[in-house]
Amino acid sequence: MVQGTTRLASALCLLILISPLGASVNEPTDDSPQIIIEQNHGLNVNSNINITGTYIDELLPISMTWEIYNGVERIDEGDLLDHLSESGDSHSSSRNSWQYYINLNFTSTPSCSCVLEIEATDTNGQKDMAQLILFAQDEDAESLTQLNPLIIFENPIGQLTGEVEIDTIAMDMSGSTSAQWAISNSSEIQMSCIQSWIESPEQVQWHNMTAIIPDSSQSFTLDTLAYDDGEYSLMVRAVSDDLYSTCACKPIGIDNNAPTARIDGPSEMTEYSGTIQFDGTGSSDLFWGQDELVFLWVLEDELGEKTIRSGVDLRTFDVDASKSGNFTLTLTVVDNVGFSDTVSHEFNITNQVPVAALRIGGQALEDGDQITLTDSTQWLVECSDSTDSDNDKSGLVCTWYVDDEPLMTGWSRQLVSPEDLSKPHTLMLEVTDDDGMSDTITVTFGVQDTPSDPMYVADDTDNQFWLLMVVFGAILVAIPLTMALMQRFTGKSTAIPKWKR
Repeated sequence: MVQGTTRLASALCLLILISPLGASVNEPTDDSPQIIIEQNHGLNVNSNINITGTYIDELLPISMTWEIYNGVERIDEGDLLDHLSESGDSHSSSRNSWQYYINLNFTSTPSCSCVLEIEATDTNGQKDMAQLILFAQDEDAESLTQLNPLIIFENPIGQLTGEVEIDTIAMDMSGSTSAQWAISNSSEIQMSCIQSWIESPEQVQWHNMTAIIPDSSQSFTLDTLAYDDGEYSLMVRAVSDDLYSTCACKPIGIDNNAPTARIDGPSEMTEYSGTIQFDGTGSSDLFWGQDELVFLWVLEDELGEKTIRSGVDLRTFDVDASKSGNFTLTLTVVDNVGFSDTVSHEFNITNQVPVAALRIGGQALEDGDQITLTDSTQWLVECSDSTDSDNDKSGLVCTWYVDDEPLMTGWSRQLVSPEDLSKPHTLMLEVTDDDGMSDTITVTFGVQDTPSDPMYVADDTDNQFWLLMVVFGAILVAIPLTMALMQRFTGKSTAIPKWKR
């Protein structure tokens, strides 16, 4: 039993529950194949024996082979695909079963402490292996000898954490026997361990196993906390009197440290057409690195809506850069034994405010400009020069106001001449993007040669002429009047000149 099993199961359940794929109940399941050997361990064989059993899966395997090992030597092998026949028994709603048989002949190997291994691979690459311990001696031999005992691991072993109970089956020709175990991180042993069966190394320390119940499987508790995280070779051997079996060897991994989650990416950016990539490559396990980590990404926006993606070695997460707002991106990394770590990263995508641009009759204008329009019933107005981010520009809405009254929308419209031409008018353009942000530009316009023209000045030439005439007349009247008044007050009169004849 592994203490980390509950932790791993909880982590996997979390991934399934929050994953969109985990919500479907209609997805077909694909369980690992299962191989059953009908004979019991410890068979004593003379020369020939028929081995029978069952293969269980949804479909036939793509490969199914058998091998016999006498110690570290493989003495026979064969293919079982041609020896499968459908049994018709249904072991679950979607699984079928096939019977197989193997005829083993030990005449060429009269004395053998042997292990039969049957291995199958299904259509999705999933594997299963079953083993059988048997002893073979020639019945015609003058005397029977005590063969070396044998041992096999009862269950598959992989990456371990905490305290782990390891079960084995150790047998000699009489039945169950004693067993020992050892662990090593030697690279030399690790290379040998690839073959599953190795001779007992001398440089390791062996520990005795105990059988909880007499004649039962041998087991021991491996406290992985006593070892650093890393790769090891776990070896077991059977002991019977002074005889030792070949070592069964399994490569294992020890993992007692949680991984570290890390997100690298920007915190502030302006929206644009494209994606923003956040990188979880900095996430790692102390010894095991990144290759087997499961990455779970959860993106949550300010409205609480979530986007979830998960997968093995899914180190990056892309976010749509065209959607502005405040976001929280959470990364959880889970290793093979169920340890996990979580980190969150908050970021903001700022909306780019549009910039309004106005043309009347093809002439570009700025805010506050005045323009005199030709005498016409309508003029072309355009806002296509307005700017915004690439993702928003095509969705800009242009609203046109005359004297603060909204009249029309569109990138290109006809401005109808106002009925009242006694005063200038204002034209305002409001440009709004899909996020509700806007910009305005206002100009004053009127029709040429009318009071509505912002440059219009009234014609007052006649008024000036009559004013001059009035002033001139006043002067003519004022001169004799002034002279008359002077004469009256002085009492003198001017002599009237006389002409000589």
